[in-house]
Amino acid sequence: MCTLGAIYGKFLFKNRDMEPGAGITEDLLHGHGRYRYIGVAGHASPLECGLNSGINEAGVAVAMTFADYMPLPEALKRKTPRGVLVENILQNAGHLEAALQIAGNFLINTPLVGGNLVIMTPDGGAVIEQLYPKYAVERIIQNITVRTNHFLNLKTDEKLAVNKANSQTRFARFTRLSVSPDLREPSSEEFSVARIKAMLADHEEPHPICRHGGDAQTVSAAIYDIDKRAIHYAYGNPCRQTFTQYTV
Repeated sequence: MCTLGAIYGKFLFKNRDMEPGAGITEDLLHGHGRYRYIGVAGHASPLECGLNSGINEAGVAVAMTFADYMPLPEALKRKTPRGVLVENILQNAGHLEAALQIAGNFLINTPLVGGNLVIMTPDGGAVIEQLYPKYAVERIIQNITVRTNHFLNLKTDEKLAVNKANSQTRFARFTRLSVSPDLREPSSEEFSVARIKAMLADHEEPHPICRHGGDAQTVSAAIYDIDKRAIHYAYGNPCRQTFTQYTV
């Protein structure tokens, strides 16, 4: 159950949260295909593969959150992990259009675990909401984009296997943290790594962004700097852990 944000052309960032009983270990991986990339691989289940988030040398960054009819362990038994799509985009896409083309081929032909996929590049981004065989694509035109564990555009027929109140509360809180004190939408230039770290470490109850147990635990935080082709990564709660920077 993750909280995800993007700043137009500048940053993509998320807290990765896991429910009790899921694997919480992670690997920070360097790889290459057509493009070199770096990203976070999680181990929520032995069936999980690919990357939860990452960035490549062209500045294409991708991250995802979960939303499906069935719990993640069950979904992974029946469907392809979305991490496979994330890694494929990072290996092969040099710009947004290429990333969307790769994603389109997956969405049409592959039953993927459901959820949100956010792509951000130096020239803009997109949000893909998908629950096979349905999907919705939103081009990002606003400065701030937020996603948690429910859909904003995709219409679903069944109840999702996530805590809707929790997801909606985190979505509203993260959105409020993104605005300026005068309640306007800030420009991309008003955001810094320090400001994003503070957002990811927020503890407002009843459903904080940085979570310390109960229905979920924050196991890592990642901030992708698109200009610098870099990740600021902390394993553990971002309120307690030091972020380390790695470049592609």
